[in-house]
Amino acid sequence: MPPYTGGMLHLKPPRTANPTAVLTVPLSVGDGPSDLPDGLNVQLLPDGSFAARDGRPASMTKGALTAWCLDADIAAPVVADAQARETPLVIDYEHQTLNARQNGKPAPAAGWIDAVTYLPGRGLFAAVTWTERARAYIEAGEYRFISPVFSFDAATGAVLRLISAALTNTPALDGMCVVAAVEDLATQETTMEELLERLRWMLNLPVTATAQDIMAQLDKLKAMLGGEGEAAATDGAAPVDLLALLTEQRAQIAALASATPDPARFVPMEALTALQQSAATLQARVAELETGQTVAAMSVEIDAALADGRLNKAVEPWARELARTDPDALRNYLSVAVPVAALTAMQTTRIPQMMAQPVPGTAALTDEDTYTMNQLGLTPEEFRASKEGK
Repeated sequence: MPPYTGGMLHLKPPRTANPTAVLTVPLSVGDGPSDLPDGLNVQLLPDGSFAARDGRPASMTKGALTAWCLDADIAAPVVADAQARETPLVIDYEHQTLNARQNGKPAPAAGWIDAVTYLPGRGLFAAVTWTERARAYIEAGEYRFISPVFSFDAATGAVLRLISAALTNTPALDGMCVVAAVEDLATQETTMEELLERLRWMLNLPVTATAQDIMAQLDKLKAMLGGEGEAAATDGAAPVDLLALLTEQRAQIAALASATPDPARFVPMEALTALQQSAATLQARVAELETGQTVAAMSVEIDAALADGRLNKAVEPWARELARTDPDALRNYLSVAVPVAALTAMQTTRIPQMMAQPVPGTAALTDEDTYTMNQLGLTPEEFRASKEGK
């Protein structure tokens, strides 16, 4: 069979039992059907039986094959083959990838097919990432159609395998679903999520906060600053237009940033810090006064204990230090201490007098003797007698 050279569909001589077809389907710059799932933005082939406007495949098979066909069973291996490829299928300009060997010209990519999906009753669709130049061509209306290249069964017309696709302006099929040449939906979602993440950080919200949560928080801030209205309820509300929501949130953030806080509602940080420091100083002063009062009260108790013999003069420094560090422990000690009458007389009158006027013929008591005498509860005469063995 000689190669097909005219118009909208190109056929090469079948080197195998499965010939290759090149078709062209409409391409638009709109958003495409709103019900397409998973970011699909290009329809490659229609569902069911289809043929080109120039009579193919009948014209290329001498009437033996009147139409190509696609259904769920046929599409399954086609999709599996496309998804199994490590290198994505290319979309070029005017099938230059097929013609490069003959004309020696470059074959730049216009886009890449990232995924292929079959939709029952609708056909074979693709998720395409366009290059910047291809997107500009499509948006300017300079390219309006896409032309898939596929192999098919010469006996049944069943589509067997996708090979590539191209942007072209020579359509071969009518009635195809409009498709989109917009930015990849995943890119849009990533951009919106980045903006939402920034808003969560600015509003001190958890990472799980939704767009509705962010809007509610902004409404609360508006109300606090004197804005009109209260936070709108979101339960049961219609789906939120995220792009419109983000635009409104940006305006609200700008308004909040430029607004003057109500002095009756907010305290300057400097004033709050000064107040905290003053409170800390006051607390320290109160604690100091309380400690001083406790020491003064315990000093009276120490004097009384020295006077009634519950404390020895030698342990007075220890008692006064304990009164400062642990007054409760000193109180407990004094409450169980037994007064020693002899200590009272010796510590107040007799010991000083006897130390000043020693008994004739006796040596004065040393400090160690005095301490021992006090601990034993003896008079100087008794202590000297016991020391002399009498």
